[in-house]
Amino acid sequence: MRSMHDKAPLRARPTRPLDTSFLRAFEAAARLGSFTAAARELALSQSALSRQIQAVEQALGVALFTRDGPRARLNADGERLAATARHALQQLDATVDELRAQRRRPRVRITTFASFASLWLMPRLPLFQAEHPDVDIAVEASDRIADLDNSGQDVALRLVRHDSALARDPGSHALFEEHIAPVCSPHLLAELRRSGGLRTPADLARTTLIADVGTGHGGHQLATHVDALSWPGWFAAIGQRPVQPKSWLHLDFTHQAVQAALAGMGVAMGQMALIRQLLDDGSLLLPLGEARASGYHYHLVRRVDAPPRAEVDALLSWLQQQLLGSATPR
Repeated sequence: MRSMHDKAPLRARPTRPLDTSFLRAFEAAARLGSFTAAARELALSQSALSRQIQAVEQALGVALFTRDGPRARLNADGERLAATARHALQQLDATVDELRAQRRRPRVRITTFASFASLWLMPRLPLFQAEHPDVDIAVEASDRIADLDNSGQDVALRLVRHDSALARDPGSHALFEEHIAPVCSPHLLAELRRSGGLRTPADLARTTLIADVGTGHGGHQLATHVDALSWPGWFAAIGQRPVQPKSWLHLDFTHQAVQAALAGMGVAMGQMALIRQLLDDGSLLLPLGEARASGYHYHLVRRVDAPPRAEVDALLSWLQQQLLGSATPR
């Protein structure tokens, strides 16, 4: 492994502030692990991006990357600068957004996991917009946990273990515990009844079980405890050994599993808060009875270092009201 600039030692230029655009080029290459991807993100040619990173290295007097075959990897100095640059640029961007917000319509940024955004938030968001037509909403649907202090987001909705560090974040307000139960479409249940019914957990062996493999449960939000919201967690909660179904359908996201269940493709593990409307209108059924507590709680989190804003207060109040309406287990 050799330095990207091993032909001659770097000599620092006279002390002066780094050009922010050059620092963005470095941060993008560090984050993406690819000069090509970074150039594409910043709408630069690869040679232009390389020249900007070389300018940063020249200004510092140290190399920041090493070559490992065709890939460029951060060295120790590069790792150190990347962490600082990422934090500084996030803070800069957040402040710029706040200043710009003073000259435009009120906007609230909310971040939550993708399946919650798809199944719960988006169908209800028109209600908030009807009540607050002067407030713009920006939704970040991602299974990555956002640091509200540095990401520019105002509000986060998280599903986490009640005893986790995330649940104790400043500004975090616990709402209710999620409950889970097997769910299926009326069409599939009718088919199963013609061949013996679906009355006990053992009957699940005669059908397809739909499982999402982790990211749809909030990804990093659930870490190693993802089984608590899945088939293994449900079987453990009822004190029975898991059955071997006729077949498995594995999907990436919870909202995909719900869509598959609606289409009659099998039985999914349903999270009651996410599918409340589908249960109420009969699109999905609970063939094996009431839901069970999962050990995971919904938390609303607000950014604590930001000045009070009426639009943020309005969205938080509305979210809390709507969420509590989804809380009662069936």
